[in-house]
This record gives sequence, C-alpha cells and structure tokens, in this order.
Amino acid sequence: MQAGLSMLFALAMVLFGAELFTNAVEWLGCKLNLGQSAVGSVLAALGTALPETAVPVAAILFGSDSSAQEVGIGGILGAPFLLVTLGSAIVACALVLARRQTGRATSPHVQRTAFQRDMAFFIIAYSFVLVVGVAPWRGLHLVAPGMLVGVYGYFLWQSFRDRSEVSEALQLHPLYLQGKRDQPLLAAVLLQLTIALAAIVGGARLLASGVAQIAVWLDVPPFVLSALLIPLATELPETLNSVVWIRQGKDALALGNITGALVFQSTLVPALGIGLTDWKLTPQALLAGGLTLVAGLLVYGTYRLRGRVVPSVLFAVSLLYWVLPLHALAVRYTAEDVFWLGTLLLLAVLLFTLRAGLRAHRTS
Repeated sequence: MQAGLSMLFALAMVLFGAELFTNAVEWLGCKLNLGQSAVGSVLAALGTALPETAVPVAAILFGSDSSAQEVGIGGILGAPFLLVTLGSAIVACALVLARRQTGRATSPHVQRTAFQRDMAFFIIAYSFVLVVGVAPWRGLHLVAPGMLVGVYGYFLWQSFRDRSEVSEALQLHPLYLQGKRDQPLLAAVLLQLTIALAAIVGGARLLASGVAQIAVWLDVPPFVLSALLIPLATELPETLNSVVWIRQGKDALALGNITGALVFQSTLVPALGIGLTDWKLTPQALLAGGLTLVAGLLVYGTYRLRGRVVPSVLFAVSLLYWVLPLHALAVRYTAEDVFWLGTLLLLAVLLFTLRAGLRAHRTS
C-alpha cells in the first residue's frame, strides 16, 4: 500500500515536472535562437535523460555485489529498448487522441532531416555498443568509450547547425513562473528549468524505488528488473514531454525529444557503462538489444519508404517489448514452448498491423 501511494505521488511529480520543463526548454531555445531540432533533440533530451542515466550508473558505482553490474547494464540497454517500443505506443495514442480532439492529421509533422539524422545515429551507435559487448578484442573495449563520446559530439555539432523552424516567442505559452506574455528574463527561465528537472529526477527515482520493491516481492531476476521495470519509471519524462508537445501541436519537438534521447542513450550512457564494467553481454541482454534494433529499423525504414511517421507502425513495434518478459517467464518456469508460441503470435500481429497501416496510408 505504501509503495503504491509513493509511486502515485512520484508520477504526479514527473507529470508536473514535464509540464514545467517543456515550457521552460522552449523559452530557452527561443532565448538562444535555436532551431526546433536542437531544442527537441538536444536540450529536452539531455534534461530528461538524467533519471535513466543516474539509476544504472549509481547501481554500478555503489553496488555491493556481483549483480550490480547486471543491473547497471540492464538499465543502460533497457532505457532505449523501452523508449523505442512502449514509448512509440504512447506517442501513437497521443497522435490519435489529438486527431479526434482537433481534427488534424494523425501522421505527425516531422522535420525530415533531423528525424533521419537522429535515427541513423541511434542505429549505428547502438549496433556498435552491442558489438563491443560480444567482441573478444580488449583494445576495442578500451577505445569504445572515447569513440562513442566523439559520435555524440558530432551529433551535437550537426544538431546545432540545423537552424530550421527557429522557435518564435509569439507561439509560446507564457513562462509559468512569470505568468504573463512579456519576454521572460533568462534567469526566470533557468530557475523554472531547475525546478522542473528536480521534480522529474526526484519523481523518477521514487518511481524506480517503488518498482524495485514490487520486483523483489515478485522475485524477478536482476536483469529483468533493470531492463523492464526501472526504465518504465525513468523513461516517463521523455514520453510525457512528447505527449505535452503533441497536445500543443508541436510534433517536431515531440519526436525530436524521443529520437534525441535515443542518441544520448546509445552513446554517452553506454560509454559510461563500458568504461565502468566488463561489458560482457548475456543472452538476455543481446535479446533486448536485438529487439531494440529491430524496432528502430522498422520505424526508420518505414519512414524512409513512406516519407512520414505512421501511427500504426509505432503501435506495431511496441509489441516487441513483450518478447523480453515472455523470455524471462519461460526461463523461470522452463516453459520454452510458451515463449516461442507467444513470440510467433506477437510477430504475426506485428506484421498484420504493419501491412494494414501501410496499406491504409497508401490509399489515404
């Protein structure tokens, strides 16, 4: 009961922080004269990525037993896994609801160059992170963190060069701390940003703690706990920020927030993990990583094929999330037949949803 109440309070903190954060980060982008690509893919993504970075790094640094590294690696790989699967479903739901409320198109307005750039960086970097986890070469393990940091630095340079769709003050909601439509002071913007980040990080940590208590009660293995449950709490900031922006009709910021977070989570965060651990990936870790790559490739590939993000594709890739918990249950209860049957059923539904959605898009 106490854990449930704590999680509800934590969720309210994250929701409150997300609303403050999206408002403040838009004004910060306006003050710095940045394009929406940099605002969504860099500023928003960096701020909201703090919780999922803090949890696995703390587990690695302060863990007292051998399972700490497993928890840390699971959190690092599980964050993009959950964001690109269940996060896609949440974005798709927000798009459908926005269409019903406003009558605008279901497919979001996406900055083509920024979206393709972010997804390409994510897929290449995340693939490299998985290769490092299975390759026997010690030299690759030593140089990988520096290479990943360099990739993210190049991504930042590309993002800040993109000045398209620069935020305009007239389109922005007044800064909440100021409450009027005048241009806010930079100090007020930074103060609201600090309050928002504190609420987001604090709420996410409380959520992670509550989820951990439930996982212990259910006797869930460490990797499953870290890859499935902890990211469920720490990934809320990205998804909730994106829902807020979709509700406001700012689809480019919403999608950029998620794709920018994916780049951050496939470069700087794994660089820390590789530098602080042996980074030897277990079969479950490779399964989670493989599912993440498949989901990312499906979203990226269908966008290149159709020229826009199709909500049914987002719904379809979210089904891949359930393969990992099915595998964990099969291992615990030695029920491999159930795992394979469940996986085949999920894949069949995924293919049917993809085909139906792309066909509907072609005829619309």
